[in-house]
Amino acid sequence: MLVYLNMGAKKLVIHHGGSWAANCYEGGMTKWVHVPIGLTYDDLVKLVEDVAKVDAHRSTLELCSLAFTTTGTARPRIENDKDVSCMMDEDKLLPEVYVTVSKKVASQCVQNGTILEEDDNLVHSTFLQQCNLPTPQPVYGGFLRQLAACGSIPMLDPIVCNDETIDDEENSESSDTDNRDDSSIPDIDRGSHGDEDCNHSVGSGAGSVGGYGCAGPSGFATFSGDSFREDGLGDGVDQSCENASPRAWIIPGSERYSFEPISTEESISDDGRLYKGKIFQCKKDLKRTLHMYALKEQFEVRIRRSSKTRYEAGCKDGECEFQLRAFKMQKGEYWVVRMFLKDHTCNIDGFHARLRQANSWTVGELLAPKLQVHGHSLKPKDIMVEMQVDHGLHLLYTKAWRAKDHAEASVFGPPEESFKLLPAYCHRLKEVNPGTITTMKTNVANQFEYLFIAHAASLHGFHTVIRPVIAIDGTHLKGKFSGIMFVAICLDANNQVFPLAYGFGDVEDEMSWTWFLNELKNAIGSPKDCMIISDRHLGIKAAMEKVYPNVPHGYCVFHMAQNIKNDYKRKDVSLLFKQAWKAYRKADFKEVMLEMMKVNRVAFEDLMNVGPERWSRAYSPVRRYRLMTSSIAESMNSCLVHARQMPITTMVEFIREMLQKWFYKRRTKAEKTRTQLTPWATELIQERNKDSEKYTVRPIDSVNFNVKDGNKDGLVNLSEKTCSCTKFQVDKLPCRHALAAIRYAKKPFPDFCGDCYKTTSWLEAYSGNIFPVGHPSEWNIPQDMRSKVVHPPPFRAQAGRPKKKRFKSAGEHGNGKTRNCTICKKSGHNRQNCKNPQPCQAPQPCPSATSVTSSTSKRPRRPYRCRKCGEEGHNSQKCPLTSDVGGTT
Repeated sequence: MLVYLNMGAKKLVIHHGGSWAANCYEGGMTKWVHVPIGLTYDDLVKLVEDVAKVDAHRSTLELCSLAFTTTGTARPRIENDKDVSCMMDEDKLLPEVYVTVSKKVASQCVQNGTILEEDDNLVHSTFLQQCNLPTPQPVYGGFLRQLAACGSIPMLDPIVCNDETIDDEENSESSDTDNRDDSSIPDIDRGSHGDEDCNHSVGSGAGSVGGYGCAGPSGFATFSGDSFREDGLGDGVDQSCENASPRAWIIPGSERYSFEPISTEESISDDGRLYKGKIFQCKKDLKRTLHMYALKEQFEVRIRRSSKTRYEAGCKDGECEFQLRAFKMQKGEYWVVRMFLKDHTCNIDGFHARLRQANSWTVGELLAPKLQVHGHSLKPKDIMVEMQVDHGLHLLYTKAWRAKDHAEASVFGPPEESFKLLPAYCHRLKEVNPGTITTMKTNVANQFEYLFIAHAASLHGFHTVIRPVIAIDGTHLKGKFSGIMFVAICLDANNQVFPLAYGFGDVEDEMSWTWFLNELKNAIGSPKDCMIISDRHLGIKAAMEKVYPNVPHGYCVFHMAQNIKNDYKRKDVSLLFKQAWKAYRKADFKEVMLEMMKVNRVAFEDLMNVGPERWSRAYSPVRRYRLMTSSIAESMNSCLVHARQMPITTMVEFIREMLQKWFYKRRTKAEKTRTQLTPWATELIQERNKDSEKYTVRPIDSVNFNVKDGNKDGLVNLSEKTCSCTKFQVDKLPCRHALAAIRYAKKPFPDFCGDCYKTTSWLEAYSGNIFPVGHPSEWNIPQDMRSKVVHPPPFRAQAGRPKKKRFKSAGEHGNGKTRNCTICKKSGHNRQNCKNPQPCQAPQPCPSATSVTSSTSKRPRRPYRCRKCGEEGHNSQKCPLTSDVGGTT
């Protein structure tokens, strides 16, 4: 065998005795040697012939290497000195040579009286005959060998093949299991060793750790699936092999191992099972599956070794045979299970109801799939109940809380990273949904300030068929970084919430509302007869005057009613205000307000100072279409009550997915509707039609009708679609007077309803699609967008526990019964913090047992009177008059 000095040398790995399957080398053995840096092709051939024990006169060598290109794995042949130089100069720790042997003679030949079959074991026959050992079976575990040949699995730690020395690593508590499994793949050292180790076999051999086969002088070994021993160490075979005798290759318990090849596509799965050969995409998936398996089987796991390339685990009972060992593949992040013994030999004491591996991380991994589906996590108390019912785990409240936090971080990701992903997400959203508007603003330090999003599908529906009455509102975010979410909402033909646009800001003030309304104006412009409704927030009022000075700004009558109820504490004022804003006729409005002036002049003056055009139907400059409150914006906020806890990019994706679901479901429902009007409009017309049957119709001509309702009547003009009650023209829906006239004229009701209430408009509003953005790995983001950095806003941590519920506005506290103190009988406190305690009274004497037990109480005795003086309190013997008489006599 050629021997090279270590000076100016490089290690070379030689794979021989195997065969090619596609571009993967299966079976065979592995050997490493030191070679000079200027190695020639002839020297390499001689070295391979010496290592593989190949007769050059009877066999032909084919030398190849493996190269990983962008199009796949290539197999360049090594045929001259240039090929050898390219292989040695390849940018890898150890160059590798793959040897294939073919015979020059017929398919069978006789050598030393032994018939050699033409197979892959030809290269081993000479050595085996010298050792007087039987020819082994083909190598098992071909899948793992295939991965090793492709460079996909990591090589193990160095094993010094010395009869007297065993590596410290193999002296660990898992040494027995180490020697049971690693024979199928020889271990290759990636470090540096002295010259005395370079000629030793890597993997198994005579006297080596994990030696399962027979090793020859050259240091390589032949592995067989039946060559395992229970103690894990092979019997030493003298290198001369002169007195070696045939040995049994079958061991007890070997049926527990699986040696069948497993394809990569079938082995990479997340089905929760564990078996030898299974591949995991990362170490986290491996740990999760192991912990879930332990929870299912109700036993405790003890991690015996965990590193960047190796993971070993066993049962808590050290005597139990349950073992698992996995390794990281050489190229990539995949992990493969190399050994798995699932049978337990421990007693019942090893099984516990409170398992060690049921930590917050494991419980969080159990909750993560549910969180990903439902979009919000459970409360800690609900988690405790669910874990006890489903898995028999008794968790503490703190562990359940940490598990919830881990599940949220696992599914939603860190909030800081979410801001960095936001520019790429917005670019991708506009790319897959053309026409979508996204605008983001940052400060000079690239910290996030504002974001505006309006989907193309929503803009299409608004510009075509949606009624131009917009309700805007803001709500607080509940995540780590506080902020405000702005929404702009309309109503569709079926009187359902139609999201128009939404955005995010730091605080709710004039500056943020001005920015949002500016972006809204850039998206929708200033539509004709448009009106914007909101509460009486000062920031919204100032922003409307700047951005939309010519668009009417209406107030939410619900918030105004709550303020009146809280300010004046009178039900009659609240009832009069309700009648005033609901009135369609100006005469009815004036009548109600005159009555309010008599009841409470201050309330009357306050409402008139606000302006009737902002809150009443009768004096509204444009149609409000029955939309008098901003509750539709509040409804949108309630749909996002859990989403407001998510990081910003995750929250935007949640809203996009919710809108995608809404558009599809409503479009499908509109397609199945067979009536001309939407279900909501049809139901409203039917209710009004029932009331109109009591009215009397007096026709004036073919289009004008006088309808008697017993009150103020109504003059209906069907050609102009008007009525003297003004409800017909304000709502664009027939009032009761108009329905009576239409029925009298024998005409269809839908012809007199506005197009904004018809099914065709309903379908047109949701005709657009909202497409998903896909996984970030599939995004094609330009370089300028990738280089854009967005940092999170300044973090302002507040003292105390974070508040999840908003402070209730005026009038939202309900009409509960006032509770008084049981001591002083006053309201505002209870007996525990009462500051006006009653004075202590002298204790009353306890009643006698006779008085308590008797059914009827005795009458009290009458006081005695003195028979001499007639006074009470004494008798005649103690009368003072008697003593005085006695003293004088």
